[in-house]
Amino acid sequence: MNQEKDINFSHYRGNLVKKPELKGNEKKYTLLTIACNRSYSNENGKFEADFIELKLWKDAEKIANEYDKGQKIEVEAHTRTGSYKNDKGDKIYTKDLVVDKVIPLNIEKEQINSKEESLEIC
Repeated sequence: MNQEKDINFSHYRGNLVKKPELKGNEKKYTLLTIACNRSYSNENGKFEADFIELKLWKDAEKIANEYDKGQKIEVEAHTRTGSYKNDKGDKIYTKDLVVDKVIPLNIEKEQINSKEESLEIC
C-alpha cells in the first residue's frame, strides 16, 4: 500500500526586522522576525510586507550573535502546535513556526538566488 506523506513545511525569504532576540533560561531559543514582501502591490503601486515571527532552537546563541537587523535571509520552517492550561484552568492552544534551516543571502543587484553558507538546524 502506497501511503501519501503529510507535509508540514514553510519557506520564507525576507529581511530581519530587528536583531534576533535570545530568549529562555535553561533551554535557549532565538526569535527571528522577518519582513516578507507580498507578491502584489496595493492600489498605490506599493508592495506591502508580512511580518513573520519564527523560533529557532538549535544554535540559538550563534544566530543571535551573528545576525543583525536588515540582513536578508531565507528560512525553512515547520509549524508546531501545542497546548497548556493557564492559571484559570483554561486550555490555551499554541502555534509556532520553528526554524529548520537558515540561509543568509548575499543580494547583489538582481542576483536573488546567490546564497552563502547555510545553517542546517534539524
